[in-house]
Amino acid sequence: MARSSKKFTDPTDLAILEVHRRFVEVMETVRLESISPDMKERYLSVMTNLTEKLAMPAKPLSEILGEIMAEAGPIIFQAMQR
Repeated sequence: MARSSKKFTDPTDLAILEVHRRFVEVMETVRLESISPDMKERYLSVMTNLTEKLAMPAKPLSEILGEIMAEAGPIIFQAMQR
């Protein structure tokens, strides 16, 4: 995984980086093994789409969030029905 060479000093930026680090740690050590293969495929699709959209610096975050909500909403609803 590529790491940024940027040095963040803003407390909110640092908190975001820490939450991202913790998210990866939890997925690797706790959650990933317990997810069904079908759910892993859905999760991978949502996360791939989100990452691709975030990589477009000109695209506003509000637009990205709207698109992801539209794409992930049916998946979340379906998972809640189980």
